[in-house]
Amino acid sequence: ADGTDTQAKAAAKPLGLSVRGTGGEHTPIGKDGTIDLSPSNRLFITEAQIITKLYNGIKLLLEKEAAAAPEGTAAAAAAQEAA
Repeated sequence: ADGTDTQAKAAAKPLGLSVRGTGGEHTPIGKDGTIDLSPSNRLFITEAQIITKLYNGIKLLLEKEAAAAPEGTAAAAAAQEAA
């Protein structure tokens, strides 16, 4: 809602996930709020752990997006449907 990745980073960090712009590290999020979400750990993590972290992170971010979107908007409906 604030046009930055601050809230996404706050939600993702406890799950061991990193948020960045789609251009990679140190790039801003997309104007439409598009982010790149990936595990913070690069070594000693299994594929199953990566998928679990990403699934939980995406689910949490969609829930937060739905809660922040004004009632009755397309964003709220899409976030609710995905969650």
